[in-house]
Amino acid sequence: MVRDTPRRILVGLEHSEEAAAGVRRAAAMAKAERSELTLVHVAVPPPAWAGVGMLAMPLVEDVEAMGCELVRRTLDELPDDIAVRWHLVSGPEACGGISRARCVRRALRCVLERGGHDVLVLGTGVRPGRIAGPLARALPDCVIAVPYAVPEGVAAGSAPQARSVLAK
Repeated sequence: MVRDTPRRILVGLEHSEEAAAGVRRAAAMAKAERSELTLVHVAVPPPAWAGVGMLAMPLVEDVEAMGCELVRRTLDELPDDIAVRWHLVSGPEACGGISRARCVRRALRCVLERGGHDVLVLGTGVRPGRIAGPLARALPDCVIAVPYAVPEGVAAGSAPQARSVLAK
């Protein structure tokens, strides 16, 4: 069971509406409990073979720059009365698995444990996916999976990309 009053909340951040749902929940928790909120984005580098042949993948620098921009936008939208830190995981700490999901899970778990956070909040689809599901099973006392609900009148997957992270 998650501690009643978490003092340090870690929230996973990526470029999705599901992750935005997790940020909203974590921000509300941090505000209500006067807890510290830490945003974390894992910038998984492209595989070494990227760019070979016809497959075009973003460069490591591009992945990191997009992650920093996402964190900046999210920080700008958070209420001023919440203590917020952020962490961008990149380079060797962001890889080490055969799949992107495994890399992200490993990095999130590392930040959770090394940072002394009480809870990890992850936005998910209707059910926890390849990142939140295994983490919730491995760390049931620390992980909160927040399902994303598509707003009424909006078709799933049609929400605008530039939408505010904290907009409901």
